[in-house]
Amino acid sequence: MPGKKDHPRPPRIGSPMTDLKMHYDAIVVGSGYGGAIAASRLARAGKRVCLLERGEERWPGEYPEGTIAATAEVQLNTDSGREGKKTGLYEIHKNDDQWAFVACGLGGTSLLNANTALRPDPRIWDNKAWPEELNEDKELLEQSFQHACDMLQPLPYPEDWPELPKLTTLEKQAKGAGVHEKFTRPPITVHFKDAMNPAGVMQKKSTLTGNDTTGINDWSKNTTLMNYIPDAWNHGAEIYTCCNVVRIERSSTKPAPYTVYFEWIDESRDEFLKEHGATIPPMFVTADIVVLGAGALGSTEILLRSVKTGGLTTSDNVGKRFSGNGDFLAFSYNGETLVNGVSMGDEKPSDFKHPVGPVITGLIDYRDTPNVMDGYVVEEGAIPCQASLLLRSVYGIMDDTTSKDLISAQDASFQERLQRNAREFTSYLTGVHSGAMAHTQTFLVMSHDDAQGELSLKSDRIRIEWPGIGSTRNFSRLDKLIEPLAMAVRGTYVRNPLSVATDNAIVTVHPIGGCSMGRSGAEGAINHKCQVFTGNGDEVYEGLYVMDGAVMPMSVGVNPFLTISALAERACALLARDRNWTIKYDPTTTPLDFKNRQFPIPYDHTKSYPDASGLAHLLRKSSIHDVLDREGEVMGLVVSEPVPGLSHDDSSDSSDSDGEDEVHMGVPKQYSNWAKSKKQDPRRSGVTFTELLRGHLSTVVLSDDYETADNQARSSGSTMNLTLTLSTGPIKEYFKRTTHTCKVIGTASCRALSDQPMMVESGVFTVFKPAEDDPSSKDEILYKLALLCASGERYRFEGRKPLKTADVLEGWMESSEILVTVYKVDPDTLTETVYGRGKLGKDDDDFFSEIKSVRGETVGFGSNLQAIKEFSVSTIGATVRQYLPFLNKIEYPEDMQGRKSYPRQRPEPQTFDVVASDGFKTRLTRFKGKKGPVLLLHGASVSSRIFTTDLIPHNLCDFLLAQGYDVWISDWRMSILVEDSHKQSHIYGGARDHAAAIKIILAETGCESVQVVAHCVGSLTLFAGLLNGEIEGVSSVVGSQVATRPKISTFNRIKQNLHLVPLFEKVLMQDEFDCNTDRKESTLLDRAIDNALRFIPMPLDEQCNNAVCRRASFCYGLLWEHEKISKNVHNHLDEILGAVNMTSLAGLVDNWCKHKTLTNADNVDIVTPENMKRVFENMPVLLFHGSENQVFITDSTMTTIEELRETNLPLTGMAYDYQGLYQRKLVKGYGHLDGIIGDRAHKDVYPIILQHLEANLKYSNIA
Repeated sequence: MPGKKDHPRPPRIGSPMTDLKMHYDAIVVGSGYGGAIAASRLARAGKRVCLLERGEERWPGEYPEGTIAATAEVQLNTDSGREGKKTGLYEIHKNDDQWAFVACGLGGTSLLNANTALRPDPRIWDNKAWPEELNEDKELLEQSFQHACDMLQPLPYPEDWPELPKLTTLEKQAKGAGVHEKFTRPPITVHFKDAMNPAGVMQKKSTLTGNDTTGINDWSKNTTLMNYIPDAWNHGAEIYTCCNVVRIERSSTKPAPYTVYFEWIDESRDEFLKEHGATIPPMFVTADIVVLGAGALGSTEILLRSVKTGGLTTSDNVGKRFSGNGDFLAFSYNGETLVNGVSMGDEKPSDFKHPVGPVITGLIDYRDTPNVMDGYVVEEGAIPCQASLLLRSVYGIMDDTTSKDLISAQDASFQERLQRNAREFTSYLTGVHSGAMAHTQTFLVMSHDDAQGELSLKSDRIRIEWPGIGSTRNFSRLDKLIEPLAMAVRGTYVRNPLSVATDNAIVTVHPIGGCSMGRSGAEGAINHKCQVFTGNGDEVYEGLYVMDGAVMPMSVGVNPFLTISALAERACALLARDRNWTIKYDPTTTPLDFKNRQFPIPYDHTKSYPDASGLAHLLRKSSIHDVLDREGEVMGLVVSEPVPGLSHDDSSDSSDSDGEDEVHMGVPKQYSNWAKSKKQDPRRSGVTFTELLRGHLSTVVLSDDYETADNQARSSGSTMNLTLTLSTGPIKEYFKRTTHTCKVIGTASCRALSDQPMMVESGVFTVFKPAEDDPSSKDEILYKLALLCASGERYRFEGRKPLKTADVLEGWMESSEILVTVYKVDPDTLTETVYGRGKLGKDDDDFFSEIKSVRGETVGFGSNLQAIKEFSVSTIGATVRQYLPFLNKIEYPEDMQGRKSYPRQRPEPQTFDVVASDGFKTRLTRFKGKKGPVLLLHGASVSSRIFTTDLIPHNLCDFLLAQGYDVWISDWRMSILVEDSHKQSHIYGGARDHAAAIKIILAETGCESVQVVAHCVGSLTLFAGLLNGEIEGVSSVVGSQVATRPKISTFNRIKQNLHLVPLFEKVLMQDEFDCNTDRKESTLLDRAIDNALRFIPMPLDEQCNNAVCRRASFCYGLLWEHEKISKNVHNHLDEILGAVNMTSLAGLVDNWCKHKTLTNADNVDIVTPENMKRVFENMPVLLFHGSENQVFITDSTMTTIEELRETNLPLTGMAYDYQGLYQRKLVKGYGHLDGIIGDRAHKDVYPIILQHLEANLKYSNIA
């Protein structure tokens, strides 16, 4: 590429999709000569304009020049579908009769045209195909041509510039054919000096490479990207690329007249959704005015599809009167004069003796015919070097045949034939820039056809039908007229060599028509103002226009872009005149600053949506807490307002430069200075990634019971799908933000809310960090989205995903469910009501697909690579932490910070010393109340703190006190707060502690009985004491997780079979196992244990790095579902957990659990029918068990209940009394200890306990 490292890249003017507003004054579709002009003029009229372009934004320096690079940019539309890149620069429409070549990119076909700015023969306007209004106001038409010329600045190739062999040859051919007076140098839109254009863009003089038709990189070509488009941007227009508009809908009942539906083209996003078999619903945006400028094929396709889908009614003439503008391609092959008519491609200009020049610099004008329709023009051209290899082979084939497509020059002498053969051999030997190819002249002919082609949709794709076009009289006539030009330089005349590849189809580079002008719908598709007819009459859509080559009702006999531009200028002038708007035509006199618009237009929410600004306020104050960053700025969702740290303003979305990686040439000094100030600033580059959320939404169940709502929605088939693309903004700032906030764009599909897909009008993905006094004390990933229906209705979407880890990326990777609430917003009162609840989620393997969808957000390859690298490294780290947890750093109690305390007022505690019958000393604490009394018994390796902890806002002790209960809590011999807990003791010994404690309770209260709530080993020892007859005075029992049949989990059975307790006791000489640990005071054995426990088998969603949690899980099995306990509790487990002596642990594991029964101190089985009947015949028993318990399986409590019923409730004529004495509750979603210390236990578990206590209350007024 010439001078590829000379200059840096200019900034982008396209906006990121996250900046898209939902409504504009005008939407312009396409950015060629029509669309770009409409965007510029409407923006200059002070209107808020949105330009949607299907292709990519490419600036000079980004156009492919090598064959391989160019081939990658080809897209082919055929009967069988599309092939190649969706946004490929070179788009070929292959049909049976007529092929068309167009460009796809910001700038439209102006990026690839041949620059020739010719006015049509004035007699053209007399043709009845044109509405008479054009002739009635010729002054306006003339002004429109002048406005176009003022911006496009066409000039002939200067006489004092280097001689161009192809131009010299064309003049020689004109002389030889006797038409030298018709030869001229036409005006072309190319710069021949460094200068600022009328849009304020600095352009460079041409380097004469001939690369114009493949995209030229020297900043000399006056494409619309150099003038109208940046002018539109500078006057406030917003530009969005890779947006393929598919249809338009007109409605008189919606808040906005027009809804434009489009597909956002993103290859990584599309690939991700394709992998998941997900349909990509279109996005939409609304406007008061819509201008179609997508080209003859694109605009017609949009209108045809809009009619097909019921969005519009139009004239029957939409798709009719298609023309190829009489385009005709021929060659003078291997003549005697040097032509140098192959573009340089990626070769350096300095390597060429003669320049190629712009594609077209010469013209032979044959338009002085009596009948204007017989006129034509012949222009020389430059063959794209990327296609020259193919053409060289075709020429060779055709030169050796007598095909009717080949008309040979006059018979050549032997010497001449020898020279011709030598030139052909040279071309094959040394390349296309020498020999026969260097002596080949290209003839580009524009003439007239009958405009009888027809455009239609087949398989929802635009197709051209024009049977017999290739054999029309006009082309046969042109053969005879152009042949003398080839003969003048003794070249071989070759007509349409591409016919070999196109099956004799005609190729046009100037497709026009399809939405042709007419006096009414009976004659055309639009009127003289370019307004679309609603039918076959003269009624038009107010605000719907077509402004591009599609409006031409006939061929114009010259390159058509200047005519197209003039008609678009005229239409814009009339549009403004009809609305009393003023278009400012004065040129920009100062260099354009791509960092800051000179004439920005603030976005006014209230202009078309009066409720929008109020909705923004409502969303800020939504029931979900606003998210604050460290500086206290609101990070919550605001409709169409920037998120702090995520602003994609003009300076940030254009602030990328890659230093030595830059490939642009000829960029003006102002860009160079700008680039130096921003050089290699990776902080400005971010990444986007896509995720797919699928699930169900109920509009029937509106309570916060998401499980029931999800079940109801599933049963009724009420699905909800979200396709979201998340934008991090500058990657450095993203990782600095503790909230990890991303902007969100996308679509939502849910028939319960809308019969059409909804747009994510504005949204954020963020990590919610609760306020210090928030009871949940748990981080969550939040999705806060504003959903807009095409009907104008709005919903507010809240999705919560609890974080089980402090690492956001790990949390994002998890496939856990997202709890969804949808609110409907009343636009009049700005109130909202819950409209739906449900659950959404991702598949387990979605994360890896999402990673593949990651791409850079900015222009620079280097900056994008840096951003992707940083995101990927962090993501890989999160993947390792998630899926290889044994590599994670161990977290010790001293590493934990931010302890939150929830103190509560309680009665003054009374403490009692308890001495068991075997002499063990324990402690009993009373919080006096009126009802009960009730005794709380903890399990092993813990203490009474599980009932009184201030790490959670609601504990069981305070819950019962609030209900008026007289609460007694025992710290029995397995309590970590009792000194004697370190002494070795038989597991049954706990029953003696309970017996002694109950005697004190009865004596102090004067009651005859006590109700007992016992957890885990506390429950086992309670039941053992009752069955052995050692404990008396108990009126009812609540057992947590286990009772008489300790059936352990598979993990615990494996440990049991490994004889780990004897190993610790006999081999390692340990008298206890401590669940607590400390980095500083740990022994070598402690450190070995902590590191060995990295490999403890655990479900991925329950993995953590907490050393205390791992030790407890090793000793007993997983004690909780992590999502059920708060981070505050998890970080300070050292306050709750401690040691257990080996004797007690051995009795539990190798005796009771091994034999699935209870024994007394003499190891006699005491769970017998006789004992069960004696003790529990009239004693109410409630057992509750967490469904996810990893210590004791759920069958353990079920077996106890069944045995109680079989023993004490013999069958009568009725079923067992399941609601009577013996009850068992399975608590869904809970594990073992989280039923006591979980942050929602006060809602999910404590009421179960309370109900049993209340039902069996004996004393309600204890003294």
